[in-house]
Amino acid sequence: MTSLGIIGLERSGKTSLFNAVAAGHHEVGFQTHRDPHIGVIKVPDERLDQLNVMFRPKKHTEATLEYVDFPGASFGGGSGPDIRFLDRLSQMDALIHVVRGFQNDSVPHPQETVDPARDIETMTLELTFADMALVEKRLERIASESKALKAAERDLAEREAGLLRRLLGDLGNGVPVRAMTLSGDERNDLRQYRFLTDRPLLTLINIDEGQAGNAESIAAQFRPDDEVLGTATAAGCASLEMEFVDLSADEAAEYRSEVGAGDGALATAIRLSYEILGLLSFFTVGEDECRAWTVERGDNAQRAAGRIHTDLERGFIRAEVTNWHDLVEAGSEAEAKKLALVHTEGKDYVVQDGDVLHVLFNL
Repeated sequence: MTSLGIIGLERSGKTSLFNAVAAGHHEVGFQTHRDPHIGVIKVPDERLDQLNVMFRPKKHTEATLEYVDFPGASFGGGSGPDIRFLDRLSQMDALIHVVRGFQNDSVPHPQETVDPARDIETMTLELTFADMALVEKRLERIASESKALKAAERDLAEREAGLLRRLLGDLGNGVPVRAMTLSGDERNDLRQYRFLTDRPLLTLINIDEGQAGNAESIAAQFRPDDEVLGTATAAGCASLEMEFVDLSADEAAEYRSEVGAGDGALATAIRLSYEILGLLSFFTVGEDECRAWTVERGDNAQRAAGRIHTDLERGFIRAEVTNWHDLVEAGSEAEAKKLALVHTEGKDYVVQDGDVLHVLFNL
């Protein structure tokens, strides 16, 4: 399952966002927690909703994401996060950095003043220092072990050390791993390290409820001009989203409209989670079940079939593909075929967001 780690300084509103995303009721405010909160959420998708209305299946299954709320006390201190915390964080597929942008005298900021730009820089340095420490440790180990290696092994170790020294220099100059100029082979060589500055990153400015209608303009103030692929910046009010947890969808929509919150922080966080991870959804439909599946952009039909079941990937013959909107407009699969809206594709077909797939296979 795809996992996103929610990080931030103390009293930034991380747990409020987590509660909104995961419909939880964990304590917020001055309470700190040592262990991460974990929640699996169903990804809302209006396309799946319309397919459900059309097919009236016995059940429907949304795509899911796992959100992990890490303790804020681990950041912003003099000694930095401990190694076990960093190891757990490195297992995340992406990070969401919640940055305090709201004013509340009853919830004092650890740095006494509210300054999103400063807090973004603080977190950037924390993640960068963690990566630099990892590189330095590995270089020390290579140096101590290289004398005992055979010639061929020593050459590989020296090549690795050269790449790591280049990384160390770039990190020292403030360049995150995700933004470095690296070849495909070099990125593959570095994958084992799971650098924190290589994780896709969503920066979410947590604003006051009264600012909800100005979320995009506020986000624009902190969005880098050269925002790289795999990163995004947004703003929203996490405490407002937490209020919606116990409301119906209609009640929440009405409340959003009243305060001008638009889609809100929750929908924005989920949408941008997909965006920074390079994910998309395709669907399988029928009377038994309508279901959304998640794949990476660029994945082919055979790989998508494997998401459904490994047998479908191994015995893949072809896939019948229909755009979800075309299928809904046609009214039935039979009518979609009559209108030539269904096309047959081989294993190398690149799956598109919103495709409805029917996989034919043989083992």
